[in-house]
Amino acid sequence: MQFLRYFIFTIIFSLSTISFVSADGLPTEFNTAAAPEYGLTAKSAILIEASTGRVIFEKNADAREYPASMTKILTAILSLEMSSPDDIVHIADEAADVDGSSLYLEKGDIMRMDELRQGMMLVSGNDAAVAIADAISGNTTAFAAVMNQKAKQIGAINSHFANPNGLPDPNHYSTARDMAKIAQYAYRNKEFRKIVTVQEQEIHWLTPNKKMVFDNTNHLLWDYPGANGIKTGYTDEAGGCLTASATRNGVTLIAVVMHTDDGEERFTEARQLLDYGFKKVRSHSAYKKADLKRSIHVHDGQVAQINITPANDIYYPLINDEDSSAYSVKLDIPKYVNAPIKTGDKVGTVDILYNNQKVGEVPMLADRSSNRGFSFKSLYYVLYDSITDLFTV
Repeated sequence: MQFLRYFIFTIIFSLSTISFVSADGLPTEFNTAAAPEYGLTAKSAILIEASTGRVIFEKNADAREYPASMTKILTAILSLEMSSPDDIVHIADEAADVDGSSLYLEKGDIMRMDELRQGMMLVSGNDAAVAIADAISGNTTAFAAVMNQKAKQIGAINSHFANPNGLPDPNHYSTARDMAKIAQYAYRNKEFRKIVTVQEQEIHWLTPNKKMVFDNTNHLLWDYPGANGIKTGYTDEAGGCLTASATRNGVTLIAVVMHTDDGEERFTEARQLLDYGFKKVRSHSAYKKADLKRSIHVHDGQVAQINITPANDIYYPLINDEDSSAYSVKLDIPKYVNAPIKTGDKVGTVDILYNNQKVGEVPMLADRSSNRGFSFKSLYYVLYDSITDLFTV
């Protein structure tokens, strides 16, 4: 009997180092004894590198789960893309009567869209999500159709959304992989990144004239170094959910946990995933800003030529011991610009490619100003560029 126990233990131990392949065909190698899987109560989870979306760890990542209030990630990014910050939103019955976590909206309240959106993401207001949906699409049913169309465009093909807030509905579901894709897409938006990193903020109403301070429901923003988003979720049906992001040493990771045992475990388990990821991913210095500096002609300017330089150095995130050969950069810049132009103006981008697919960009910035005016050199560049454009065509 003792020999049999030893034999079984040996087999189990020999299987403890295995190689996984993620759904996108990329290898994800790790020792399962060191990986977080066995410590997770989450029914499904995933960890990705934010710029490329590459999977570092996954557990049942394609299992269908209720996303709860993580749904509001999609609601928030749609509101950023389909409305203006100063749009005026009138709160109607449909929003004021919503159950669950609340921004305490009442019928007849009036708010700016940016205040409403920030409040929704801070306190996870179900009422605010409905108000945003009503303002954009007229009602939640129409907005849900927009959500589903957007999800498909992003690549979240195993999800279906029935409402803007994540309240339980048999037709409202997603997966850890899909939520990571939606979060990755949203995180590319600069304004979205600002919204989800706020710990607390005073939210203002236009009518009535009042203000309230709300804390973010994402506890990691207070106690996890580098944490900068994204969204919590919890219902009895969904269990604890969290999409968490963090940045350290130039590396940004996104972790998704769905259906943990309780509301606190979601933070513990997302922290485990992020800790694991920061041990696996490193930032490789690819180019200094000066390496990519370029000169560009200015038409009709007092200064006829300026330099443009990336806003920051270029780094590639590398997983495990991979080299940087899959990465490249492409300069997307015009041949010339028209005056006036100011120091710091964006003039094109450095596109960062992974396997020839764009995964990020860094703006190219003007190093000096050029007011509109006459100079012989600028006139020469106008003629020269016009002629070369003809030959290019």
